[in-house]
Amino acid sequence: MITRWILPVILAIALIAVGLWGYNQYQQNMEYRNYMENLYQKSFYELVGQVGDIETKLSKLMVSGDQAQSMIILSDVWRQADAAQINLGQLPLGHLALVRTSKFMNQLADYCYYLTKKTGQAQTLSVEEMKNIGELYNNCTKLNGELKVLVDSINSGGVRWGEIRQAKVKAELNEDSENVIVKQFTKIERTGIDYPTLIYDGPFSETLQQRRDIRIKGEAIDQKQAQEIAASFVGKEKVAEVKNGPQTTADIETWGVYIRKKDEEGSIFVSVSKRGGKVVNMISDETVKDSKISLDEAQRNAEKFLEEKGFKSMVPTYSQRFDGTLVINYVYKQDDVIVYPDLIKVKVSLEDGDIIGFDARNYYIAHRERDIEQPRLSISEARKLVSPNLKINSEAIAIIPTESGHEKLCYEFKGEYGGDNFIVYLDANSGKEVNILKIIIDENGSLTV
Repeated sequence: MITRWILPVILAIALIAVGLWGYNQYQQNMEYRNYMENLYQKSFYELVGQVGDIETKLSKLMVSGDQAQSMIILSDVWRQADAAQINLGQLPLGHLALVRTSKFMNQLADYCYYLTKKTGQAQTLSVEEMKNIGELYNNCTKLNGELKVLVDSINSGGVRWGEIRQAKVKAELNEDSENVIVKQFTKIERTGIDYPTLIYDGPFSETLQQRRDIRIKGEAIDQKQAQEIAASFVGKEKVAEVKNGPQTTADIETWGVYIRKKDEEGSIFVSVSKRGGKVVNMISDETVKDSKISLDEAQRNAEKFLEEKGFKSMVPTYSQRFDGTLVINYVYKQDDVIVYPDLIKVKVSLEDGDIIGFDARNYYIAHRERDIEQPRLSISEARKLVSPNLKINSEAIAIIPTESGHEKLCYEFKGEYGGDNFIVYLDANSGKEVNILKIIIDENGSLTV
């Protein structure tokens, strides 16, 4: 009699257990969907704000008659376009469908960087360059208008970004899609960016990028291995959850990984190379509320971080302070030679000293042990060739990237003239002047132009 009730009781308990497990899985799934939706929303609205800001600044540039003001505006546009590219890449949209928009942002950033250098060297913008700025402004206005349409559609229709990811939208978006996000971005791609043909010698032009030899070697890794590598890089003890993020197919192909930290104060996006499993960059959305540590302490934290990650012989060059953070450029030093192409950027929170940004793309593209020959000129011979107007404060030997896409061994002389700071590079073999950089120093750090 008792045994007759045993089986129904067991089945009831099992049914309750399965129900509880299913409900728990449902709750976790909903939490993850909301988490990813918030990340997509953040990236999208930051993109919209950046494009709008770029449009405003380009309009100001076209009416500015002051060279110093033009340089500041160009520098701001360059940085905003770089940031917009990053946010664009984090949206759950197919790579091929965003080629033109991404290329436009890349070109805009590169061109403004080039013009920033030019204005910093006391050169005025030509009529042709102002015409190019006008065309870039018109296209930015067009892009901004399309994005505003999308903002209105999202706000009124309640469309969720996660719907795109869940539906596994293909790389080639479809304008007939019922999803307004897919439809609008497809329209942007097909009718949007008719950018001008720009001819300039900027160091980040597409031609130079295509000539670069990607030096990441090793075995191919899959997405799961990328998750493990990303978690180890951040610190497994800090990780609460790891999820797949968008892939990239640019000069370094990467897997994207989203990491939610245990403190729940922010999330981290990590790009891991598909070959060799190297962390190419890391971006945290952590909000910095206040600056509490010194710039020296922030730099020490950055140097400790690089050492722990296996980057040896890295020396700091320039730094910039932004909204409670410090971004420091580090370059490789081989023996006594500073190797500027092997660049790593580290972003440090001035609130607690945490590393909240890391970019080793240039390092992995360029890094190798170089066969550096003894220069024909001694540093004392080269010093005599520097203009007597420059009061030299320091000197070094360095490898610098040239605008033709190659590298050159140079003597580096830092000095002052007329209250301004300059760096003069002389070819270590011929003594010819290769480049002159002006250093803009303010309370936020230094910038070379």
